[in-house]
Amino acid sequence: MRKARIRLMSRLMTWLWLLLPPLTLVAISDVPAQASGFLIYDLSGQALGRASAVSASVDEPAAVWFNPAALVYQPGVRASAGGIFVTAQSRFSPAGGGPETTTDRGNYVLPTFFASARVAEQVAVAMGVYTAFGIGIQWPDGWLGRESTISASLKTVAFNPTVSVKLHPRFSAAVGFDAVRAAVDFTNGLPALVGGSVRLGGGTWGYGANAGVLFQVEPELLHVALTYRSRVKLSFDGKADFRPGNPDFAPTLADQPGTASITLPDIITLGVMFRPRADLTLTFDTNLVLWSTYDRIDINFVSAPDRAIVPNGHDAFTLRGGVEWAVNRWPGLRLRAGLIFDQAAVRQADLGPGLPDANRLDGAIGVGYSMGHFKADLGYLLVYFLPADATSGREGPEGTYHTLAHLVGLTLAVSWP
Repeated sequence: MRKARIRLMSRLMTWLWLLLPPLTLVAISDVPAQASGFLIYDLSGQALGRASAVSASVDEPAAVWFNPAALVYQPGVRASAGGIFVTAQSRFSPAGGGPETTTDRGNYVLPTFFASARVAEQVAVAMGVYTAFGIGIQWPDGWLGRESTISASLKTVAFNPTVSVKLHPRFSAAVGFDAVRAAVDFTNGLPALVGGSVRLGGGTWGYGANAGVLFQVEPELLHVALTYRSRVKLSFDGKADFRPGNPDFAPTLADQPGTASITLPDIITLGVMFRPRADLTLTFDTNLVLWSTYDRIDINFVSAPDRAIVPNGHDAFTLRGGVEWAVNRWPGLRLRAGLIFDQAAVRQADLGPGLPDANRLDGAIGVGYSMGHFKADLGYLLVYFLPADATSGREGPEGTYHTLAHLVGLTLAVSWP
């Protein structure tokens, strides 16, 4: 039995390393600002159907992201692969009247891969490859707020090995390491006197850690979870491409190196699972995201004037509630639904077109089916951004932003006993 498990682990790790290069190339793609700030929290079709309120009851390899302490309660070897399809669009109405401006519709696929193995009765190991942070927005070249943002792109892919340990039959803990590959690509319009635009692009690595605990107060009836994911500082070295419309400025605005830094926020999650009957699971999660790390972006050039983006991000919370019903008439079938309230990470006085953030109301539905060693899950989430007024004009023109997004998640999973 032990030799068979070792062979399975060896085969699983081989598959993982074969998958990492294509996953990396696909995952480092433009991604939308969907959840609070630019966090994409919903990384599983199964979790998506329950509004991702799963930290106290996650039973899939995506526990690497949602709560790795649950991995040690998942027997055997498991792997899941899938993706989240996102389509989103924003529009801007100027405060003084005039025509609305609409972004290009963004259509994105965010691939995910998770694998786990319980290598001993009290120990499990796992690996996750996923995109959890990103921005992807494109405004028309000549629009009112061009000097603030024409396009903004933050692309990330995270590699997250994890170890989960059962410290007591009802209590487990886990720790993990995060390596994040990131790339930025920003284009802003130059002042009207100069004309044209400047584009800054660069890449970097950042590192962090995560941890989680799970307490089964009454196993399969009442669970409580707590997780923490640390901030990750991304310091970019890149190249600035100046394209002044007025040729008189070309000698002083030559292409040159540029730097910028962004700090991804800490995430703290508290979750509860209650199962009033065997076929009905109720879950509630609250996320506290420390967006105060996203307070200022200094963009520095060698000879051109430096620029600062000052979103003054503030710590924000998200409330998630989910329900799952196991349909007894059709064993293996699961029906899911959920609701989310997501607080904006940027106040209206600091709102700009690079991240037109707002409070959000989300509704989720999902379905899953398992048969033998295989499982498939499909989820849908409607993300409605409440109208957000940019009131100061510091980070962009004054006016109102409207955004609507749709997410569809599909996850396919396999397990070996």
